[in-house]
Amino acid sequence: MPFHVFLSGFALVLAVTVFAVNLFTQDNTPRTELATFGSEVDFANPEIVAHTAADGIAVIGGTASGQPLAAQPVRLTSDLSTIWEGETSSTHGGFTLPVAMDGESIGVLTIPDIGLSVRVYEAENEMEAMEKGLAHFRHTSAWEGNTGLSGHNVNFDGSPGYFLNLYRLRPGAVIRYETAHGMREYAVETIREIPETDWSMLGRTEDNRVTLITCITGKPALRLVVQAVETFS
Repeated sequence: MPFHVFLSGFALVLAVTVFAVNLFTQDNTPRTELATFGSEVDFANPEIVAHTAADGIAVIGGTASGQPLAAQPVRLTSDLSTIWEGETSSTHGGFTLPVAMDGESIGVLTIPDIGLSVRVYEAENEMEAMEKGLAHFRHTSAWEGNTGLSGHNVNFDGSPGYFLNLYRLRPGAVIRYETAHGMREYAVETIREIPETDWSMLGRTEDNRVTLITCITGKPALRLVVQAVETFS
């Protein structure tokens, strides 16, 4: 057999072999890809369902070989109230979202030294929540870190407010706060008057604290703040 004929036959066999290998090993999974690299998708559109493929290709909707994708799709949403829906934990980045205990209130604050036990509520406006009990400052954590609560010292109708005797507390006094997450005990560390525009004591903390704020009769420009730190027995 002439050598050049042998080489031609060998090349043909090699080409057929490579084609067969590619045919049986290639990924034939159908994908709906972005039209061009860097294309923008309106992820705020609640109708969009997005997946991430193993090879990094963005897949918008679609199925694999006529079957649902292995990973359950996550429906993207711009509604912040549903971001943590279905999560087993409501604490994210050290910030805990409020969880209703009895369908309405989110906690119970107890201060034995002044004979106080009162429910805490969450509302769009703190004044609205304080009509029923104490109000949780919505920009503060509801459990982990620094939890801010406010209450009237005197109600608008002149009757005693829940925080009427807050000024009587002294350092070391026990404060208990119970929520759907559990119950913690705190010891009073700070008692002071602050300007009504000073919100610094409601900032994030690495330890667990409860910060109580109320008005001061005769001093409309000031507020009384009591801050207690978690104790460990």
